[in-house]
Amino acid sequence: MTRTLIFVSHTGEVSGAELVMIQVMTLARERGSRVILACPNGPLRERVTDICEVVELPALGLRGESGVSRILGIATVAKNWRIAGRVIAARASAENAKVIVNSLFALPAIRLGRARGGATWLIHDTLSSAKQNIVVRIARPSIRRAVAVSGPTAIPVRALGIPTSVARLGVAVPSDAAKIQSPARRIVGIIGSITPWKGHTVLLEAIARIPDVHLEIGGVPFPGDEQYAEALRTRAEESDLLGRVKFLGYVDSLATLRNWDLAISASTSPEASPLVVLEAMSVGVAVIGTDHGGTRELLAGGAGSLIPVDDPSRLASEITRLLDDEKARSAFARAGREKVVDRYDIQKNLPALLEELIHD
Repeated sequence: MTRTLIFVSHTGEVSGAELVMIQVMTLARERGSRVILACPNGPLRERVTDICEVVELPALGLRGESGVSRILGIATVAKNWRIAGRVIAARASAENAKVIVNSLFALPAIRLGRARGGATWLIHDTLSSAKQNIVVRIARPSIRRAVAVSGPTAIPVRALGIPTSVARLGVAVPSDAAKIQSPARRIVGIIGSITPWKGHTVLLEAIARIPDVHLEIGGVPFPGDEQYAEALRTRAEESDLLGRVKFLGYVDSLATLRNWDLAISASTSPEASPLVVLEAMSVGVAVIGTDHGGTRELLAGGAGSLIPVDDPSRLASEITRLLDDEKARSAFARAGREKVVDRYDIQKNLPALLEELIHD
C-alpha cells in the first residue's frame, strides 16, 4: 500500500527550511510515497509542481504589521489556523496520511483542525522567544513527536515534554574546494533571507569599522521585511560604507561563496542549522558565526570562528584577523570541509532524516 505524506508549511516563500522540505519530499516520492504539500500561495508552489500535489492554505503568519494592524493580523491568523486545520484534517483522514509540519507557525492549525493522529514536527526553529513558546504550547496536544535538525534545537522542545529526536541536515560535498587567496581579496559576504534577526545591521556596523573590506549581501526580503531591506540600503550609502556594499539579490549560493574570503552568519536569534553555513564549509570557505544555536554546533571544534551575538566590534576584529592571517583562515576552511564530509554529507543524512520523520 502506498504511503501518503502531507507536508505543511506556514509560508509560501522559500528559505532554508523550505529547501530542506523540498529535498525530503523529493526523496519520499522517489521511494514510492504519495506526497502532498499544504501551504499558502507563493513561490514555494512553483518549486514543487513536479514533485507533489499542492493544497492551498490561507496565510498562517504575520507580515511585519505593527500597532492596530498587528492586532488585526493576529486575529486573522487565528481564524486562518482553524480554516487550514480543517483542510489538512480532511485530507489526512481521506488519504489515511501522515502529517509532517515543517514550520512552527503552522502547528496550531493541526490542533484546531483536530487532525487524526496529530503530526510530526520537523523543527527548523531554536525556540528562544516567548511568542515561539506560546505557539508550541497551544499546539502541544497535537504534536505526536518532533525531529530536530541539531542538538541545541532539540533541547527546549524536550523541555516542553515533546518526544524529540535529532536528525542532522546535509549538503552535497563538491569535489573541489575554493582556493584560499593570499593576500585576501578582502571580500566577505552573507547569504540568507533579508530579515532583521539575520543580523545584517550588526554586519554592516562591523564592516564600517574596516575601511578596506567589501561586503556582499545575497538574498531577498520576506514579505513584510521590505522596509528593513530598504533601511540596510540606506545605511550602505553612508560615507563610512559608500561603495563597499553590494546587494546581490537571489543568488546561487555555492557559486557566490567561492568568490569570498569569508562567509558570515551574524544571526541575533539562534538558528537551528543554517544551510548556508554548511554550504560555505563544504566548499572550503572559512565561516564566522554567532555563538549560539545550531551555528555553535556546526562551527565547534575548530570548524569555524565563533563570536558573541550582536557585537559589531568583535565581529570587525575577527574579520580583520582572519583576512590578515592566511594560516588561520586556511585552517578553518580545511576543518570545516572535513567536518561536512564526516558528519553532514547529504547522501547519508537526507535518507536518515526522512526515515526519522515517517517512522511511527
